[in-house]
Amino acid sequence: MKKILVITLAIILTLSLSFSSVAFSAGGKTEVALAQQAGQAWLDNTVALTGEPLEWIGAYLTTPQVCYDLKGKPDAYMFAIENNGIVGHIIVGSSDYGYPVFEASDVPPPAIPSTDEVKSTLKRDLGLKVERIGNPTRLLYLGFDNLYAVYQIGQQEVAENVLFDFAIPVSNLTAAMPSPEAYKAGKKETGEAIAKAMSGLLPGSGYSPLSLPSSGYKVLPMTYYCGCGTSGQTCCCCGPSSGVSIGRYWRDYTGRGGLPSDITMYANLYVSMKTRASDCWTTNANYGPGLVSVLQSSGWAYSYIADSLVTHGDYENIVNYINAGCPTALSATHWQNALQKDGGSWPPPGGHFIAIKGYLFPYSATVQYSIICTDSYSHSNSLYLDWDHLTYWPWYPWTCTIVPW
Repeated sequence: MKKILVITLAIILTLSLSFSSVAFSAGGKTEVALAQQAGQAWLDNTVALTGEPLEWIGAYLTTPQVCYDLKGKPDAYMFAIENNGIVGHIIVGSSDYGYPVFEASDVPPPAIPSTDEVKSTLKRDLGLKVERIGNPTRLLYLGFDNLYAVYQIGQQEVAENVLFDFAIPVSNLTAAMPSPEAYKAGKKETGEAIAKAMSGLLPGSGYSPLSLPSSGYKVLPMTYYCGCGTSGQTCCCCGPSSGVSIGRYWRDYTGRGGLPSDITMYANLYVSMKTRASDCWTTNANYGPGLVSVLQSSGWAYSYIADSLVTHGDYENIVNYINAGCPTALSATHWQNALQKDGGSWPPPGGHFIAIKGYLFPYSATVQYSIICTDSYSHSNSLYLDWDHLTYWPWYPWTCTIVPW
């Protein structure tokens, strides 16, 4: 998680040229065009509702890239967001899913690692010494944080995670994407849960989704933070970094004060969360208690709630937490489990904590339920994730709530 994503237009164009023939032969120009239209509509509607990020106002989608599932079928399309430069990227599901926006971020698309980086990773992770590396044969999109470039090495295919710098045989990867039928059923389940939860707030309304307001949107004023470890080195460990983002919000925007500076808070969280200096890994078991201990030492009374498996109905809880002014940290661990499922001795990077600071559901026939996050790893302040896509994963939301004085 120490690798910072940096990309230039030249890199994007190189990526586009590498995959363009694969993209349009597999997905078809019509499908790509429809995915781009759906992504553009989402972008325009989101900006019209939220007014942020400012650089998305008037932005448009370019540079389509096809992404595949493990069966070799296109399951998503990635586009750069441009507006006098690259101001983000968006990943749209295929027609089988109804062209939902699986994720969107205000940072550029992730870059394919260099040849030397791939060689080094293959040697470190798989013991493969490779003299020449050709272009990737395709991109795999297996969900959030699971974007892979596939290479043919001799008689086997290997996948390089372009976000977290690790390699794995393609045969060892497991599918985390829900089926289109399961995804649509899950979206319906989330909608019914939200409709039922909100119906009590609307005088005379029943449980019909038509009782919902035209849209639901709230975001807390919170930004990502990258700080210094206990030995003073500059780093961006996602556990304590997301904790500082949450602590900064409570310190600066709730009017309560008392919390230390960002750097001090980071150092304290680095220790209390038992973050390992070797790989910046904070375990799920240490995140919530570590954050609470630092807050309590600053004179705040806190407790936390830890849900070990998210369901569609939990979106209601996210909405309630954000409405109460309580951001949440979410940990994604699927790719860690996938790599270790066969008892491999080499541990991959642990997991990834991000801070949930808001939600968005523009209600319509194609409603999507999104959470809005800050991501210290990619330096994203506006990371939109499709809730019903995430609920098929072993996700762990850690919710820290204020205990009354």
